[in-house]
Amino acid sequence: MEDRTIVAPATAVGRAGISVIRISGRNAKKISESMCGPLKEVSRLKKCTIKSLEGSILDVGMVVFFQSPNSYTGEDLVEFHCHGNPAIVNLVIDETLKLGAVIAEPGEFTKTAFLNNKIDLAQAESVADLISAQSKSAIIAANSSLTGEFSKEINLLIDAVLKTRIFIEANIDFPEDDLENIALDSVHTDLQECMERIERILSGAESGAKLRESYTVAIAGPPNAGKSSLLNFLARESVAITSEIPGTTRDLVRTSINLDGLVVEFVDTAGIRKSPENKIEQEGIDRSKDIIRKANLTLLVQDVTNQQEFDLSLKEHLTVLNKSDLLRDSRATEKDNLYFSSVTGEGYEVLLETIIKVLEVDEANETLYMSRQRHIVNLKDALRLIEESIVSIKEGSSLELVAENLRSAHHALGEILRPMSADDLLGEIFSEFCIGK
Repeated sequence: MEDRTIVAPATAVGRAGISVIRISGRNAKKISESMCGPLKEVSRLKKCTIKSLEGSILDVGMVVFFQSPNSYTGEDLVEFHCHGNPAIVNLVIDETLKLGAVIAEPGEFTKTAFLNNKIDLAQAESVADLISAQSKSAIIAANSSLTGEFSKEINLLIDAVLKTRIFIEANIDFPEDDLENIALDSVHTDLQECMERIERILSGAESGAKLRESYTVAIAGPPNAGKSSLLNFLARESVAITSEIPGTTRDLVRTSINLDGLVVEFVDTAGIRKSPENKIEQEGIDRSKDIIRKANLTLLVQDVTNQQEFDLSLKEHLTVLNKSDLLRDSRATEKDNLYFSSVTGEGYEVLLETIIKVLEVDEANETLYMSRQRHIVNLKDALRLIEESIVSIKEGSSLELVAENLRSAHHALGEILRPMSADDLLGEIFSEFCIGK
């Protein structure tokens, strides 16, 4: 690992009561002592006067020293807690640069923690997920991964697969010892338990991945169906212009809404009709078709008193019959249709419940982990390979084939926590982090 002492603000840019500046590396203590005096006590905040090389007082605040290896990064690490003025923060950082520090790259503190075996890669990823989490469920899931619950499950799986792999490979090395049926039955049982454990983890990982990823729900339909009114009702504010004039919405209007812990981006699209009046309306329709194609779900909105033909092919969608307050007989649902009124709010709760159900996020899952798609791919690979091992044992195939599948399953699970060839992957993961974390 490159020997460098890095520095960056650990708190958001802007004015606040306190700003934290983090310094990590071999010279972190030396640089900090040049600015604020001796740091004899470890892991204790002390009042300090932060000075420049010329002796000017930059700020009066607090400082804390974390000695290697008992720090976030595993290196010597110092934090200055100064007044939350961006000018002060810049002055302090500039002084550390004069003394030999360099500005940290995005995620470099957490990357250093990973490289120093303070955390595994799944925990490192959950740091970024925790910072960007937008709901209670996402925060709980990210913390579950950060504290090592997800990693613990993966490590138990790795141990179980390794145990069986060693047993199989030992019998390959000593072919004169015939593997009895009772032993094969035991191997089969162990691998079956591994599959069940993976399936349980996958369920929580897939739900967690959905919490992490951005969900898009397109609001589509013919002109004047009430799409913008629906968006405004969902957002509880006028984010889209409404009018009786067809073609009012020309561009996409987006708003993110927290639906019982699930953050969803709703996109109001231009009304789609066969004969647009001009090129501007046609461009709006083209953009609408593009977002509808990419969305996780489409709400097809129709005026319940004037339903029009809508021949655009839709994937996952719900039909919402708007303006239900104009009906004599008020109804919440009928067959596959949802009745809704943006005037009275009729059908609102049913609509939200249906959207959440269709998006299939199980927030009640007790094993909810904030996971990445790469975790899910590796888990599915391991599941497939273990299943193939079971089939090979049943069919009496060679133990070499079983051992190879188990070796690959072992590798797939190991890639989740500590990839063998991680340079490109690490660059991609840590580029998502903010500087200072």
